[in-house]
Amino acid sequence: MRVAVEASPIRPGHAAGLEAFTYGLLTGMAAVDNDCDLRVNVLRGTLDQWRSQVPSPRITWTEVAQPLRSDNPTGQVLRRWTPARLRNSVVVRTAVNAVRQRSVVRHAETDATLHPVHSAPIGRGASVVVLHDLRHFGADFHSPGYAAVIRENVARASAIVVTWPHPYREALRLFPEAAERTVLIPTPTFQPAPERAHARPEPGLLVYPSSTAEHKNHMTLLEAMVLLPGCRLICPGPLVEPEASRLLARAARPDLRGRVSFPGFVSLDELNALYARADAVVVPSLWEAASGAMLEAFSWGLPVACADVEPLRAQLEFTRAEATVFRAREPRSLADAVRRLLDDREHYAAAARRANERLAGRTWAATGRDYLDVLRWAAQGGSDPVPRSAFAATLADQEA
Repeated sequence: MRVAVEASPIRPGHAAGLEAFTYGLLTGMAAVDNDCDLRVNVLRGTLDQWRSQVPSPRITWTEVAQPLRSDNPTGQVLRRWTPARLRNSVVVRTAVNAVRQRSVVRHAETDATLHPVHSAPIGRGASVVVLHDLRHFGADFHSPGYAAVIRENVARASAIVVTWPHPYREALRLFPEAAERTVLIPTPTFQPAPERAHARPEPGLLVYPSSTAEHKNHMTLLEAMVLLPGCRLICPGPLVEPEASRLLARAARPDLRGRVSFPGFVSLDELNALYARADAVVVPSLWEAASGAMLEAFSWGLPVACADVEPLRAQLEFTRAEATVFRAREPRSLADAVRRLLDDREHYAAAARRANERLAGRTWAATGRDYLDVLRWAAQGGSDPVPRSAFAATLADQEA
């Protein structure tokens, strides 16, 4: 089977969980099927980074130009000064996508194409789209431009894959006409803890790995840090405008200076070093498909405080985890949750370890096999029922 993967919308070092997902999935797909010809489009100038993360000789890479990027210096300036309503409008998204689509490489004689970025338009032919997060359809994060693209992609796709139960239920609610070609394929932890001795945590050191996209809700966390004078905070992840400038300015004020840092994108070794030092992980995000930071915390046995929002509550339920929960937009509630967490740290650390045990057997190879089954089904015309993940079925049986 000849599979194309349209990864050119992803810039390594700027896409956080999305790039970690794509690295893992490509690695898994390349490992499990010697008869699969994988051809991957990546952004020009990033090939060495992709190869370092996915060092498989079985992948054919093609570099493509991608105009109107939002993650280069010019794009960051435009994001900072362009009003969100205009930036996310149907007119702007349609114009930007039309320009970008001119650079997409269409591989000849491809049986099926995988699109790991659901907000970039897909082409014609057999295709599988991965829906990560449907916040653009909600009232709080409504983005008409992105919603229109996603709706069109769902209509065109041969199959839709969703990675976690909450967005899967949302996809079925929003797109009931696509239910028979929508499948749930859970992923492993993106960056699990390495098998080595952990350093002793630094008391009071909180970590929140995430991009600075506005819905990640860093500002509430920073205001809570004012109420936690005995704590320090490190927030690794891509510095996305316009929020990055606001956060850096707030962290530089006297009441937080020296206690809060935003190191930007870090390597996996650097991220592991932060987790090894951390006393706890805080996840104030207002919306996720599922929080990679929470799963990584579980793999390290780190206690978690998280926002009381629907996707994170669903993730706690799915993993049977226990965390201290706070009202998402209230700094005082967040600070109280951190105090409760640190006062009973071992209880919540043990809960994190138990949650990790439920997912520890999930591998990227198994995930890649599930995706290849769906891609093969799409390539063959989709006449039979779409393949379902046995892992997802097992988890569903355990919950019943």
